[in-house]
Amino acid sequence: MQIVKDDGNKLLNMDEAAAMLGLKKSTLYGIVMRKQIVHVKLGKLTRFRPEDIQAYINKNLVEVRP
Repeated sequence: MQIVKDDGNKLLNMDEAAAMLGLKKSTLYGIVMRKQIVHVKLGKLTRFRPEDIQAYINKNLVEVRP
């Protein structure tokens, strides 16, 4: 089953989001449980908008000092 937002962008499942972040699924699950990443709950299912994954990446960037 594919879940689609109104504007046509697909919501990512845990496997897809973990792959996008380069994390194990269990690590992403922990991040979700600590509410450190925006996610969508559809009953028991957890889904992610691609822009929320990108926002999480941007929030965790470490700047290099000159």
